[in-house]
Amino acid sequence: MSGLAIPRLPMEHSEADLAAALDGFGCCAINGAALPAVMDEIAADLAPYASRSELGNSDFAGAGTRRTGLVLNRSPAYRRIAMHPSVMAAGNRVLRHAPSWILSSVGFFELFDGEPKQLLHRDIWKYGVEGLPHDVDLNGIWAITDFTAENGATHVIPGSHLWDDDRQAADDESVPAEMSKGSLLLYTGKTFHGGGKNISGQTRIGLSVQHSAGWLVQTEMLMVECPPAEVIDWPDELVRFIGYQRRGPAVGKYGDHDDPFVLVDEARAARAGR
Repeated sequence: MSGLAIPRLPMEHSEADLAAALDGFGCCAINGAALPAVMDEIAADLAPYASRSELGNSDFAGAGTRRTGLVLNRSPAYRRIAMHPSVMAAGNRVLRHAPSWILSSVGFFELFDGEPKQLLHRDIWKYGVEGLPHDVDLNGIWAITDFTAENGATHVIPGSHLWDDDRQAADDESVPAEMSKGSLLLYTGKTFHGGGKNISGQTRIGLSVQHSAGWLVQTEMLMVECPPAEVIDWPDELVRFIGYQRRGPAVGKYGDHDDPFVLVDEARAARAGR
């Protein structure tokens, strides 16, 4: 057993407490980070699309798990919490060594009854590299429904972000991140985690969010999914957060060394007839 519990913070918490949890444990759960009604709105926004999504096609993806994308486009309710203060504070802490950091991916995950426990893994594995000196991922899961040990709450190994790259994770080292609807689990890309086993007879629903150092390729091609005409009325800070920004001294430029936000300015000017 890991012997460590997942740190839990109230909705109103200090940045120092959040930083201490993420530094020391690689994860934390924030109780009631958003109202349950917001979770219901997100679920309602995405339900018509989720009904047409397909189940996973591998052991890791899960034959009893359904994933739905294009969340930013499809859910105005999610866009309102995409830059939640706790997310921003956590990203500023975990990804502080990068010149910028951005939203990388958002997915609506439905874990159906009978789905077995997922392989414990680190999200950083998706890049195919290990041994980086600093964190490059800060990720999280919003509880769209209650997360319980019986319905497949995400399992986490607190403290595993400090393990050596060759250390293997054992199932009995993980603990379920049980949370009420509207709560938020945050964890670093080096923290071992995985979906739990659902034996509840119900469906567990979560919203997976990933954030990365700005110089990395995003998990989703958000600027393709959300072209300038799509984001024309979105808040400027959210538009930049999905990628329409310079990511470093010479990274993320557009055209004649411009900031890519100029594309949104041009779309707005065209609509206004200027």
